[in-house]
Amino acid sequence: MTLDVWSAPHIRHNETTRTIMGDAVLVLLILYAMAFYYYGPRALALGAWSVAISVVTDILCVLISGKRPNIRDFSPLVTGMLIPLLMPATIPYGAVAIAAVVAIAAAKHPFGGVGHNVFNPAAAGFSFSAICYGEKMFTYPLPLQRLPIFGAEQVVNGISPAFTLSLGGIPSYALLDMALGNFPGPMGATNILVILACLLYLSLRNTVRWEMPVSFFLTVSVFALLFPRTSAEGFESVALELMSGMLLLGGVFMLGDPVTTPKRDLSKVAFGVVSGITVMLFRRHSSMEESFSFAILAMNAAVWGFDMWGERLYSIIRRRKGGNSPDKAVPKKT
Repeated sequence: MTLDVWSAPHIRHNETTRTIMGDAVLVLLILYAMAFYYYGPRALALGAWSVAISVVTDILCVLISGKRPNIRDFSPLVTGMLIPLLMPATIPYGAVAIAAVVAIAAAKHPFGGVGHNVFNPAAAGFSFSAICYGEKMFTYPLPLQRLPIFGAEQVVNGISPAFTLSLGGIPSYALLDMALGNFPGPMGATNILVILACLLYLSLRNTVRWEMPVSFFLTVSVFALLFPRTSAEGFESVALELMSGMLLLGGVFMLGDPVTTPKRDLSKVAFGVVSGITVMLFRRHSSMEESFSFAILAMNAAVWGFDMWGERLYSIIRRRKGGNSPDKAVPKKT
């Protein structure tokens, strides 16, 4: 008999990796449809290129490790689809390729492959390309332009709300326009209503547990309300923070990644709260226009601490419900 040893915590779940990844692919296709509407076929070409690089890199890493490629593993597909959505539609194909290779070959397989990675692959790949390509990663074209598949020299660029907020200014875009995606930003992160609909679907499907995104977005909202970065106050400050940059998209697809987040419900809530504070501190003090991915990587490194705290807390709760204290666990001799 062969026994498989798995690390704790041992928690049963009705969803399989295949169904979770399948749900993610479905909603990402919806975001690509919106990106196509805003920027034309270049958005689809970037997505196809990223998926191809991710899948090929994943197969090579599996073969190098002496294993067989698993055609049911959709994780490289999800990573490949997510990376371009975090970037401007004018991003060079080289930046996308580098991000995909780093995500798979450096952030996923060195830790054991699917289900074992410590850091979110898409966040790691994006962060690496952000360091390498700098300004090109944060130069966003105005929406509703038909961008050429190759070459984007004649594109009209705009000032993103995230850049304006980083300078302490108030973006000139109406909140309704921002909710509908009519502002420059990452090509998959601008249509706020569509992203919220995707979050609702993933939550109902249990692909993303609601505890973490809710605690995360509530913490970000409270932080923006109490410590606004601009003269905008109240609801306007909260709305601008939530709708700018990749915060909503990253909060759903990177922060909500079931592999790189705590396992217990209370741990997820605590993780979401601390992540919200960390992201807002990065936004306030970082020299980059968008530092969300770096904040997520920092939080990924601390997941083990939240898991340990959660297990100890649940152990205490179980003992109290059973009415047994550690001293009463061993019967006394008569």
